[in-house]
Amino acid sequence: MSTRTRVALGLSIGLALVVSIGPLLAPVPPLTDTVPPRQLADPDSRFIRVQGVDLHYKMAGQGEPVFVLLHGFGASLFSWHKVMPELARLGAVIAYDRPAFGLSERPLQWEGQNPYSPEAQVDQLFGLMDALGVQQAILVGNSAGGTVALRAALARPDRVQAIIAVDAAVYGTGGAPGFIRPLLRTPQLRHLGPLIVRRLIAAGDDLIRRAW
Repeated sequence: MSTRTRVALGLSIGLALVVSIGPLLAPVPPLTDTVPPRQLADPDSRFIRVQGVDLHYKMAGQGEPVFVLLHGFGASLFSWHKVMPELARLGAVIAYDRPAFGLSERPLQWEGQNPYSPEAQVDQLFGLMDALGVQQAILVGNSAGGTVALRAALARPDRVQAIIAVDAAVYGTGGAPGFIRPLLRTPQLRHLGPLIVRRLIAAGDDLIRRAW
């Protein structure tokens, strides 16, 4: 083996080690000055365990039809605080924080199904309906919540009375491009995920203005 080949091989191995091990060595310091979600909840807030995750939800109205409100990415059930009283005139209304948002639990470790996956989002929706004794509902989805509503209707059309899509993010497969998804599921990216999200949150209003 020539010297040039040995050097190239050594550099390749070194680069592979940096890429595979380096991200895992990045420190993820614990958050400070945090408070339990229930301490931030409103008087009418409720919590329930569904699919192994504590969901924060609110209810208004009664009877049928039953409206289930699905907020968009980066939002929470607060998105519907002016809508709920109006819909409550027509029937029962349920709004909840989809996992990763609002006051619902955000597990960093899990066994089995990824609680943030599109499939899990649908299972959580129907799990919440089951827990609250709702057989069929009108799904009201905004942005990414509209995607969840459509996936739910395709999975269980017998349980979806109708869909109200509010500027729904309706596209072929949803989420990240297919060729990127395996990368996002690697231990390296899962380890760095909290750091990336914290930087996005720190951007705050500036990030929202850029998106707008």
